[in-house]
Amino acid sequence: MNKTFNSIRYADDFEMNSIEKIRMKKVLELIGSKSSKILDLGCGDGFIMEIFKKNGHKVEGIEIAKNAIMKARKKGFKVYDLSLIEKWSHEIDQKFDVVFCGEIIEHVFDTDLFLQEVRKVLKSNGSIIMTTPNIASLARRLMLLLGISPHTETTARKYDAGHIRYFTRSTLRKLLEENDFKNIFMASSVVNFANNGTFFSTFIAKLFPSFGNNTVLRAKK
Repeated sequence: MNKTFNSIRYADDFEMNSIEKIRMKKVLELIGSKSSKILDLGCGDGFIMEIFKKNGHKVEGIEIAKNAIMKARKKGFKVYDLSLIEKWSHEIDQKFDVVFCGEIIEHVFDTDLFLQEVRKVLKSNGSIIMTTPNIASLARRLMLLLGISPHTETTARKYDAGHIRYFTRSTLRKLLEENDFKNIFMASSVVNFANNGTFFSTFIAKLFPSFGNNTVLRAKK
């Protein structure tokens, strides 16, 4: 999670495709209808914070890319300029009902430090809600069977996402349990059949979430 890389790679405004909209619908279901105080880690230009706000939640963010911070602040959000790969919780002078980590943990080197910092800013019964790619998705299993790289990155070039960690449901659950998170609930948004996100199934993802293209989870402090 490098400041220079992130500032270049995520310079453009983010637009959600159909799959990402389904993912966010699942996230909102896990948060629930009750108004919550949310901290969005890696909030970008505030596009997801806007969704949380429209659904009645109070939200603040943490971001490292300067251009994204400026855009989010122009939208009226409080955004902390902090690196998530170091200790950062001491800079936050409040507690949150929910810490949202949307496609973040796969960018983090020290995942134990990251999760312990999340715990420090959660209320006593607060929840971490996380989404991350599923390395054991159906599409990736088939690609490996055919000897094709399952979209794992070996460089940090312009069009790479900057992923350095890849998780299955079981490794993610183990990591959360080892960091004292409880009541872990896991789901997936879609099973994807096309790289461009135009052919997918939410029904199969519901029946067989381990085949889904991502893991969407909620865990309690």
